Amino acid sequence: MNLNIFCKLKKALKILRYLPSTMYFNFHYLPLKQAIKLPILLYKPKLLKMNGSVVVSSKNIRFGMIRLGTYTVPLYPNSGILWENNGGTVYFDGRCKIGNNSKLSIGKLGILTFGDNFLASTSLKLACCNKIVFKENVRLAWDVIVIDTSFHRLKDMAGNYLGKGYGEIIIGRNNWIPTRCTVLKGTRTPDYCIFGCASLLNKDYTDNPTHILMAGNPLTLKREGIWRDVDDDSIEY
Repeated sequence: MNLNIFCKLKKALKILRYLPSTMYFNFHYLPLKQAIKLPILLYKPKLLKMNGSVVVSSKNIRFGMIRLGTYTVPLYPNSGILWENNGGTVYFDGRCKIGNNSKLSIGKLGILTFGDNFLASTSLKLACCNKIVFKENVRLAWDVIVIDTSFHRLKDMAGNYLGKGYGEIIIGRNNWIPTRCTVLKGTRTPDYCIFGCASLLNKDYTDNPTHILMAGNPLTLKREGIWRDVDDDSIEY
């Protein structure tokens, strides 16, 4: 059998295997005219809670434009996607692909937005209790953690709360967040921004220009006039 045909058949079988969960997810969350197109495909899904809402706001709704749990990186477990929505809203503004071994948790009041052409390669851990926005063409590498709440509030010695314990996260267009980065409440990034591996993002960085590289702990501007072209960035050995 032709190798290309074999690969296509293998991919089709994977889709069919999880078709019941995919159909349930689409028809549970989407209006009928969208759901019948099955725009959201699930791979090895673990659906803990199916509350809240999902909105696919793209003008071009098509089969499989959103893929959750896809086996993309063999170095990590082929454990699909964990979905827990306690009542929040998730917006998909276009194409979205979240790889294997990833987990999404949305709180009762959480608002989570994936801009068009979003990709998280593998092992994304995301908790949205307030508001998280990824604008267009954002890339997340392996083992990225994104959390918009600390889950706990601190007090001073007089018993007064210090801060809200939560805050918005806004990730700019064409951002590249590499392996083992941690993105915490209050993070805002400029467009066309690259971060160093294992960076901690926890502030508003939009005073910086676009097309930059930031790295270090705390993050500092390392280079300007640089960006990642996701359509032309392969390494040839």
